[in-house]
Amino acid sequence: YQRRVRGPSANMFNSETMISLLVLLGVAATTVIADDYKCTTVNGIEGACDLMFYQQTYAGSRLSGCGAYGSMYFWSGISATACTYATQDKTITQQLQMGIRFFDFDVGYIHPSEESLPYWEAGPVLVSVGSTATAYSRSLKKALLEIKTFMDANRDSVVSMRIKRYYPQTTEIRDHLIRTLKPTFDSVFGDDGVQPTFYFTLKPLSYMVESNERMVLYLARDFWGRLESDFRAASWTNVFETPENVYGYSNCHNPNQLSEDIVHMDGINKRNVPLCVNWWITSSQCVSSSGPVCTDTAANDLKIVAQKVLDGTHLDRGVNFVLADYVSDKYVGVIQEINRKAVAYYKNRPW
Repeated sequence: YQRRVRGPSANMFNSETMISLLVLLGVAATTVIADDYKCTTVNGIEGACDLMFYQQTYAGSRLSGCGAYGSMYFWSGISATACTYATQDKTITQQLQMGIRFFDFDVGYIHPSEESLPYWEAGPVLVSVGSTATAYSRSLKKALLEIKTFMDANRDSVVSMRIKRYYPQTTEIRDHLIRTLKPTFDSVFGDDGVQPTFYFTLKPLSYMVESNERMVLYLARDFWGRLESDFRAASWTNVFETPENVYGYSNCHNPNQLSEDIVHMDGINKRNVPLCVNWWITSSQCVSSSGPVCTDTAANDLKIVAQKVLDGTHLDRGVNFVLADYVSDKYVGVIQEINRKAVAYYKNRPW
């Protein structure tokens, strides 16, 4: 099948005019070769092929690459303390293998240089921002390569990611990222293997899996719509999101508060608007020691919230993305259990 190119309908142009227009716009008229792959599972869940993207929950890691590559560094080259700046202790590949399917990246930009410091990789780079400084991890491209390699080897995997913030928030850094984000994605995903998709709100998961358009990419307002040509990205602006500064170590066991935060969002039952639950440490304690405890606690509490959804006592829609520090097998297992229940739930209550 042919990838669609946004713009005026094709019948307004003859083929010669259309080719000329594509060349002028710098848009590649790419053909994706469809194969005979048939969807039987989605992220290991039987029966999910008939569901829509927003009828499943995607286990996510907050600042997915911060700690995934070992030490991070301040701009000066001094090593940043993992206690304050790391949020994960598993590589991107290890996170994928355990079942993480939503990746959260804050980014900065590093100019090309002759420097050979460990963090100095030119282009978009993953960052963790503290109250007084920014710690640099590794390049965004490195993380994307791990994601693509895994997804090409695991055809039923459907993965989402967001690039929500950039630092420092200056016009210069924003413009560098606008200029380099699309080439970075193109250099990794190219025309072969898994691709980003436009159609995740319109078509079932079976379409995404069988067409190999299995990546859902969300971009911040400052990036979305500004990058060249057909970037196949959605805006993170139209998203329901729980507060980011509520669930500290002292109150991470608080499912009722989470339920109330969700149910009181204006228009929350708009089911084609994703709902993201933020559940991480906001206290002054060392995240590496308190994070895993709170993540396991949150996993149990998510069962309570999800059951309220399934019972119809709170919502007429599911939780789509969950973000946590120091993700664990228990955390992913709970979300997989929620997804298995969702298959039966939505079979009897189709949207």
